[in-house]
Amino acid sequence: MQIKKWVLTLMLVALSTVLVFAAGDRENTYSEGWLSACACDSSLTTTCTHRLDMTVNQPLVAITWKGDLQPLLAESWEMQEGGKVWILHLRQGVKWHDGEPFTAKDAVFSFNAYANPKVGSRWSTKVADILGYDEFQSGTADSLVGVQALDDKTVRFELKDAIPLWLKLKQTYIPIFPEHILGDVAPEKLVSDPYWSHRIGTGPFKWVKYVDGQYIELGRNEDYFLGAPKIEHLIYRFYSAGATQAAALENGEIDTTAYETTIITLDDVARLDAVPNIDIFVMSKGMPNFIRVNHERPEWGDVRVRQAIRYAIDVDGILESLSHGYGQAAYTVFPQDWAIPDGLNKYEYNPEKAKQLLKEAGWDPNRKVDLVYHYDDLYTRNLLLAIQQNLAQVGMKVELRYTDAATIHALQATGEMDAGYFGFGMGLDPSLGENTMGTGTVESAGYSNSAVDLLFAEGFKLSDREDRQPFYHAIARIANQEQPCIWLWYVMRAVGFNRRVVGPYEHYSEEKIIYFNMPIYNEIENWYIK
Repeated sequence: MQIKKWVLTLMLVALSTVLVFAAGDRENTYSEGWLSACACDSSLTTTCTHRLDMTVNQPLVAITWKGDLQPLLAESWEMQEGGKVWILHLRQGVKWHDGEPFTAKDAVFSFNAYANPKVGSRWSTKVADILGYDEFQSGTADSLVGVQALDDKTVRFELKDAIPLWLKLKQTYIPIFPEHILGDVAPEKLVSDPYWSHRIGTGPFKWVKYVDGQYIELGRNEDYFLGAPKIEHLIYRFYSAGATQAAALENGEIDTTAYETTIITLDDVARLDAVPNIDIFVMSKGMPNFIRVNHERPEWGDVRVRQAIRYAIDVDGILESLSHGYGQAAYTVFPQDWAIPDGLNKYEYNPEKAKQLLKEAGWDPNRKVDLVYHYDDLYTRNLLLAIQQNLAQVGMKVELRYTDAATIHALQATGEMDAGYFGFGMGLDPSLGENTMGTGTVESAGYSNSAVDLLFAEGFKLSDREDRQPFYHAIARIANQEQPCIWLWYVMRAVGFNRRVVGPYEHYSEEKIIYFNMPIYNEIENWYIK
């Protein structure tokens, strides 16, 4: 069987019978392996819950796997004043899974929850362009003045400036939650409310059962506004190791694997792709992998240290020996070719230059670097061991520490992280790179450059790619020179499918880049089993 190279979007959904169903029910059940048990954390603070944000909860308007806009809870919209004002018209007759009507109050509540500083959402920047956000953050206002319910089925959004791409690049991150359930919860308690482990939504599937650390069972929503799903049950099954999930795919226990972390290693692609009825796609992650350092610590604030790390790591050699021909070196923040200018510093492997830069910066050779990571697979460990060896050769002591994603999020949020190996999904548009370099974002880890902030803001105001390109080229050059994150490579991800399921394979073979960290509309209500 020929190995296929494609780019895939997120939300690969299928179902498992291993834990809760008899064999006969397999015909009506899809199962997806999910290498994370943080699925029942709040969507306000984690990224992996976005699978639930498309099957249980949903945004007003979503991104399709082709990058287009899909009307969901809003059936139409109007852009006014060049994109400064947006009027969204909500669908008639939509009900929450408990039978309560969906109204504009739910949308107003949800956007305010994301903006509320007492909630502490890591996605608050997605609503930062709305009028009144700054006042809300500073404590001089207790709501977003720019979000108003004109009536039960109409919501008006007013932004600080005209942003013609706002609906596509910001609004799509905001799933809507039930005001009648969460509206009376104190903001500081919202992320820990029991709601997140038994969600009430408007999506194609209803919550049935959650077993902590094992699985989530969902059932068909017969009243779904786009039509009842063809499948009866959907199960997200959790795994603690990628190898176990890959084996479950091979054994027919699950129908698809997740993409958030490395589950099928590049070493195993050919073997698994040869299994009857199993197909493997090797896809671009849509993001560079990098070493993020804590810029609040003075030793990381010296650009010469960060440049030295990049010179010290033999990126091309590591990729050649470990990546089976997949992947390529990264020199800047963006994955999109059109946002990357010519003439960037390639940082060709040069350990002597790295030693000199570290000496000039006064790097303490006895200083130990605590490098955390959360990808639990042999391929990633081999990459990190190679990085550790390269840096040891130039006098930098790196201690590798595996931990779970929740711990890493906490370390980032509190400023206790020293350094880490990460990726950040920005396949949809280069403007999403603001999360890794914008002043004040969690992912920027204390990096701040006012010129970068201004360039991101100006590029976001335009809709034509040709007009936007100079702003992102300028950002790319700064990112290349300053190395706020030490850009390493564009890693490929392998995702597996059992072809008994019709839908995920067919849809995702059309995708061109992974859209990480956001809900994606993939027509799951039309998927079925052969």
